[in-house]
Amino acid sequence: MVDLKDFLKYVDATHLHDKICRFRDLDFKRMSYQEVQSAISDVIAFNTPHGVISVLMPMNASYPAGTRFYRVRTLPDDDRKIPLRAMSKVSDCWEPPENIVRAGRLNRDNESLLYTAPISPSVAVEEMKVADGELFSLIVYEAIKKINVTMIGAQPNIEGLDGEEVLKARMIQDFLRHEFIRDVGVGTEYLYRISESITKDYFDLPPDLQDAWCYPSIAKKGHFNVCFRKGKRSKLKLVGSQIASVSREGDDYLFQAKLVTKVGADGESLTYHQIGSDEQRELFPEIMLAEM
Repeated sequence: MVDLKDFLKYVDATHLHDKICRFRDLDFKRMSYQEVQSAISDVIAFNTPHGVISVLMPMNASYPAGTRFYRVRTLPDDDRKIPLRAMSKVSDCWEPPENIVRAGRLNRDNESLLYTAPISPSVAVEEMKVADGELFSLIVYEAIKKINVTMIGAQPNIEGLDGEEVLKARMIQDFLRHEFIRDVGVGTEYLYRISESITKDYFDLPPDLQDAWCYPSIAKKGHFNVCFRKGKRSKLKLVGSQIASVSREGDDYLFQAKLVTKVGADGESLTYHQIGSDEQRELFPEIMLAEM
């Protein structure tokens, strides 16, 4: 097995820079997934005595049991009768059905993954571009076991590397990070082929080592999102949801909860409860604290 330091001997920084520039000039709209994957590999792979290879050392981290994760679902303007059509079943709180899923930053069409924001609900609000006063559902999960994540976009471990090796390692990681967090808008969804390929080809560890991917939030700089591998959200429990709105005051987010939901006795439907009810105080005691 070739370690990072040995691999970097064969990386030429000038050649790497030229390959990155050529990559960014490609017409991704006309490229297939396979062509995108090949183009990424061409940038970060170099000829060595072991063949044309690339060596990355993904950074790993974990969130302890008890950590809360958040997801936001916007609610249609004509959906105001309780129970809401969009939030009536427990399944409405988890990842969407595969048949309606379109490609995203870490998934292909019809590949349904659970995207969340750890610790801070404001990140989930920003990711969904929720406007002040707009009604939404803030879905809350809690880790029942430690969540192991692979970090996408983290700086490489430079221990034992000299100055030139550090530069080359960072050039490779910066390339992958920049391409992963490209801003994608309406009409440029084909750019998701780049981030999805980077995720699955270079940051996909065996399931016993990795529950999810952690990556920089594009909508709220300095924060992170966590996307769970298929089958790994079993390490989460659904706490419930808050039907709420938000207003922003400078850097502060003022959440105003209108109602809360919890899993019903049948385990499949959601039941609604008023702010101030026993159910709300049990699920979300912080709502009362915020209003005091």
